[in-house]
Amino acid sequence: MKLSRQARTVRDHLAAEKHITSWQAEGVYRIRRLASRIDELVADGFEVLKEEQQDATGQRYIRYAFSERQRVADVPLHPKRIREPRVSFALIRNVMDEMEFEQEDIKELIATLKEKA
Repeated sequence: MKLSRQARTVRDHLAAEKHITSWQAEGVYRIRRLASRIDELVADGFEVLKEEQQDATGQRYIRYAFSERQRVADVPLHPKRIREPRVSFALIRNVMDEMEFEQEDIKELIATLKEKA
């Protein structure tokens, strides 16, 4: 999966600076969904740490940072997370119908899958 422009911006920021918060991301880069961009980085294999903080008024927020190992590495430390496609029973039934399977075989397979799910 190719990183979005915003995720690349967050990656570059974390490589250059120690951390980023949602307030910084929105104020400096106009990124409103920092947690989603962080999830993209993690899915791509980057090691990102989350630390809960509290400001002077007691408001809590999350500060994101690369781990020390990730800061010195130029590439992701972990393998990419693979998104597996979701398959519904209806899709299985339709494909098997198109492939001209017997209705009894389709029902039996669907029952077995439901039992194991």
